[in-house]
Amino acid sequence: MRIKQFLPFLDRTGAALTAAAGCKPAAPKPAAPQPAAPIYQFTIVSLGDTLNALRKQLYYELRDLDLRVLAVRISRSESDQLASTIVTLHCPPHLRNLLGAVALRLGQSPDVRRVHWECESGAAIAVLPA
Repeated sequence: MRIKQFLPFLDRTGAALTAAAGCKPAAPKPAAPQPAAPIYQFTIVSLGDTLNALRKQLYYELRDLDLRVLAVRISRSESDQLASTIVTLHCPPHLRNLLGAVALRLGQSPDVRRVHWECESGAAIAVLPA
């Protein structure tokens, strides 16, 4: 302790330097802002009467992956006609493969006519006709 008072440069924390100079300690630098996760859109086209069940399945799968949904749009038709749901969400790059697996599972359902998955730039990542 006494050596640090006489030789403040030996104190690695820098507190002795600022105390000896009569200055306030420097505030810690804020962390660099994290880049926002890319935005993706799922479009699911299915029979109107099965759309609610598919939306619930998608909701639970996205919740289990801890993905944040930004918006959901539903176009309803008559129950015997086709309807669609568009889900907009943030997906970090390390979860993109899991998001693709969700799209494949939805595309395998016999009630689904089409699953379209694209990134925010508009590039289609997967289009799965049933």
